[in-house]
Amino acid sequence: MKFFLLFLLFLNFSLVSFAQPDEIKRIMAKEKAGEDLTEAEEATMEKWFDEMDKKMEKQANTPVQQGSAKTGANKSECPAAAKIPFKVSDLTRDSYVAMAKGLMAVYGPKSGDLPGLKKLLATSGKPTDGADMGAMFRIAGAGSASIYTASWSATKKPDDILTANNLGVALKDMGEYTKAIQVLRYADKLKPDIALVILNMGWVYREMGYQVLAKQMFEKALKVAPEMTSPYLGLGLIAKCEGNNIKAAEYLRKALADNYSAVGFAAYKQAKAAQPPKTSGEQEKPLTPEKGDAGEVNVPEMPVYEQMERTASQEQQVQNYLNGIDSRMQRLLDEYMSALAVVRKQQEKALKDSDNSMVFKRDFAMELMQFQDVTELLFGENSNYGKAITNGGKLLEQNSVFLQKDLPAMQQHLDKVLRLQDQLLKLYEDLTACGDNEVCQNKVKAQMDQVEYEAEQETYQMCLLQKGELNNTFSATFKAYKTEYSAFKEAVSDYYAYTNPILEKIYSPSFNELQNLYREMLVLTHEKVVVGIGAGLPETAKQYNELKCVEPKPPDPPSAAPDDSKLPKKKEKDCPLGKDGIKLGIGALSFELGCDHVKLSGGEGLLWSISRDFNKHETTIGVGVGVKGEYGSGNVSVEATVMVELTVGQDDVLKNIEFTSNVKAGLGGLVEGEVAGRMSLESGPELTSDAGIITPDFP
Repeated sequence: MKFFLLFLLFLNFSLVSFAQPDEIKRIMAKEKAGEDLTEAEEATMEKWFDEMDKKMEKQANTPVQQGSAKTGANKSECPAAAKIPFKVSDLTRDSYVAMAKGLMAVYGPKSGDLPGLKKLLATSGKPTDGADMGAMFRIAGAGSASIYTASWSATKKPDDILTANNLGVALKDMGEYTKAIQVLRYADKLKPDIALVILNMGWVYREMGYQVLAKQMFEKALKVAPEMTSPYLGLGLIAKCEGNNIKAAEYLRKALADNYSAVGFAAYKQAKAAQPPKTSGEQEKPLTPEKGDAGEVNVPEMPVYEQMERTASQEQQVQNYLNGIDSRMQRLLDEYMSALAVVRKQQEKALKDSDNSMVFKRDFAMELMQFQDVTELLFGENSNYGKAITNGGKLLEQNSVFLQKDLPAMQQHLDKVLRLQDQLLKLYEDLTACGDNEVCQNKVKAQMDQVEYEAEQETYQMCLLQKGELNNTFSATFKAYKTEYSAFKEAVSDYYAYTNPILEKIYSPSFNELQNLYREMLVLTHEKVVVGIGAGLPETAKQYNELKCVEPKPPDPPSAAPDDSKLPKKKEKDCPLGKDGIKLGIGALSFELGCDHVKLSGGEGLLWSISRDFNKHETTIGVGVGVKGEYGSGNVSVEATVMVELTVGQDDVLKNIEFTSNVKAGLGGLVEGEVAGRMSLESGPELTSDAGIITPDFP
């Protein structure tokens, strides 16, 4: 009966900071009596529960205040170092009792229900019951009640070490550090070398800023009780504040393996994140040492292959695979929200009917911490899977760099194709201008064939570049997908093996179902990320197979002139002027006359020439400057001319304008060299060289 009263009072104090309004009490009483609530009353209760959730969350994230207590050393992650040396007077038995009475006088009125506490203590059977009550009130967050009841036991039994220990812890949680260390040192004098007392002194020293003393206490506790893991939590937090993240993670792992601490777990994650990733390929083991059977975990793989020919035909199968993931994800989300609603209803019911709650509410914090740690180690950034994601990203990044290197060459080919297309347009205009002139048409068509061939060559080169890019993209993407998928498959197997024993400890059916659904949704989310890498492989393979690069054939050479031997020859009349015609020369004037042409040229310094081709009906007129001469009885000859020639055809059509130059030197006919440069407005520059004597400096 006494324990029942103690428990009811504990539940009452656990809700002190969330006092129930009169309207809420009325609705609760109505519901307890079995009466149906109205919609307005249900809405009022829902609103009140939401407010309580927010208050509880706020209380969990705010520092300790006077009148309340929180478990663990989480007032400050890294307390400021104390500026004065530590000095405190030790308590005697009498001063210890006097302090306890003073604490009762201070904290009793602050407890919120002093008459109830006095009534409960009056019915207790043992003088140490108050210290036990104090421990329960501390768990509930009722700091003032915790100090009051523990102090009551201290006055009744001053020589009880556990009472002094509990009172010291309650004082520490309320920020009464000096009194807390005095009480704990008094407990240490009652019975020296008790690891629990030494550990609690370490926590007080740490909060006071005396890190060296705190570290000594934690190390001493380990020497006294090597099996304890709690001192490692203090050593880990101190190491983290000192910047030694490697040592901090080592200590915190040992602490968290047996005891849950929100502050310790947060520091553990921060210390691990601050460390560089391991390069050995070994993956750190989770906090929990248990690894069960993964069960029948089936991780399917997309139907994509290293051979593009096989992958190109899997586009629909891959899409079906992705649709299946989306469908499963939606189903899991619906089930998760349904389970979450059930869990929330259970929590609301426990709050509404707290008088009938005969067991402490279990929040499974230890199991959730272990579950989160396994998740981070197997799917986090520094996990093998996380490293595979990074390596896969590097493969895709390298391929992107490769594609960027091809861009200038691709652009050059494209620019040239555009220039050649412009040339074709101009040639089409020239072809139109030829009219019915077959010779002109053939000449333009030959030029058009050459330009089209050059354009096809550029297109062919672009096709080869694009095909190479598709091949490299497919290869890089497939390697990235296989790298990430292999690591993902291994991580999923370990994930179920490590989390199955953890979930088995969550005996609440609805909460267990909620965590199982969360686990499956998390795995499915990562699966979607991995398969998303390889989802585009069929399309890439299809584009590669459909892209055909055919090298163009060069255009046929212009048709040769008809073989005169095969054509009926028109009987030529004998030229009365002779085969070579008549050639005369008088001074600087030369004259040449034949049956098919006539040519007249001459001049010294200023040169000129005129010739007429009777067969082609063309007249060529040349004007220029130059010099001719023979020296040493003809043994040395020099000739240099620069002329502009105009050719006029039928109907006085100007057909061509050419610039000609000629430099020629000979030595008795034995050695002859010639450099001839010729530039035509139609055909562009060209350079011919005969023999081997070149005089590029000739003006």
